[in-house]
Amino acid sequence: MAPDAGSLAAAAKLSGAWSQTGGNGDALWGQCQGSGKSPYRSVVDLTGPAYHCSCPSRKFPCKHALGLLLIWSQGRVPEQSEPPEFANDWLSRRAGRATAVRTAAAPVTTASGAKTAERRAERVAAGLDELDLWLTDQIRSGLGAADISASAFDAIAARMVDAQAPGVASTLRRLPIVVATRADWPDRLLREYARLHLLVVAHRRLSELPEPLQASVRSHVGYPVATDSVRGEPGVRDRWMVLGMQTTEEKRLFTRKVWLLGRDHGRRAILLDFAHGSAHFSTVIPPLGSLVDATLHFYPGAAPLRAQFGDTHETPDPFTTVAPSDIDTALDDFAAAVGADPWIRSWPALLTGVTPAYDDGSWFVVDGQGRALPLSGEDPVLWRLLGMSGGSPVTVFGEWTSDSLVPVSVFDRGDVYPLVSGTPSTAGSRR
Repeated sequence: MAPDAGSLAAAAKLSGAWSQTGGNGDALWGQCQGSGKSPYRSVVDLTGPAYHCSCPSRKFPCKHALGLLLIWSQGRVPEQSEPPEFANDWLSRRAGRATAVRTAAAPVTTASGAKTAERRAERVAAGLDELDLWLTDQIRSGLGAADISASAFDAIAARMVDAQAPGVASTLRRLPIVVATRADWPDRLLREYARLHLLVVAHRRLSELPEPLQASVRSHVGYPVATDSVRGEPGVRDRWMVLGMQTTEEKRLFTRKVWLLGRDHGRRAILLDFAHGSAHFSTVIPPLGSLVDATLHFYPGAAPLRAQFGDTHETPDPFTTVAPSDIDTALDDFAAAVGADPWIRSWPALLTGVTPAYDDGSWFVVDGQGRALPLSGEDPVLWRLLGMSGGSPVTVFGEWTSDSLVPVSVFDRGDVYPLVSGTPSTAGSRR
């Protein structure tokens, strides 16, 4: 359980500093005298395991929690029926949060499934408690003094993986990119810390939230959603335009992301498919630039975007026009999505009649009124967009991130052209 060898060595040196120790089979508690006047109070929930200590350490578990575990493993912690007040308060809060999470969790039909869900909920709650303490320590020490190395983020991310919160772990592992690539990284890092703290608080109060927001919280934490349950969601039929498609690969795991826009109702959707070893996906998707009359089933959430492909009602055909969409519309759509789900980091955006521009090392798209939005992405993608536009207005599709537009494809003269890799397209097939 020790985060590193140094913590274990420091814990062993505390052997004679303990007082008022006790345990009841499910938990341990004790006070460890440090250099200060008041001893540190440590509690270990053995059912988690989870840890709490009044010390300011940023490690999980800290040396005091490890020291308590060490003397317990040596048979030096007496059995007691009732924990002291400081331990009972923390253990009671943990039990209350776990109960709230279980109450709000998706219904499980079998006894074994219910027990598995209960164990996962408890592990997630314990892991998020650790994350909140870690976040508090980051703020208390100040961003200037905090360890913002990739290894520091990997350490806390690994704890979230152990706690079965993979969504949170992924967020933490992206933070070094924020730190490394932006001059305003303290502001952006503080924003990400705030989002994570909000997610911890929302998870603690899950049963008090509206059902769609509960689903969003579970999704961002990383609870799995069964495919069959998504198929059971009401279908949304529309003529869906395939506006973007991208396939990426990491450690032989291929991910295909497809962006759709409903032609009749204007709803946005993202389809995600995964394949291991090769880019052979089980779901057949019409190529970029296609218009398909189909039914989609959306994953539950406060701002549902991810969907599964359902029934296709007609043979897909290419589309040659898109409805006008300006900067105000794109920003309003993003604001509405974040208002419903504050953990959303990007939202599909379609901008018609905008001209790509490059000025003094910065990229933009500029509309007919001279208003501009910043662009971001890999340089080859941005130069390709500029070259394909020829300096004239085009329609750009991408994802707005609240800071910039990440272009995915460009629509010009009746065809959709990919800007990112791994994108099959019908562009040029009618020429």
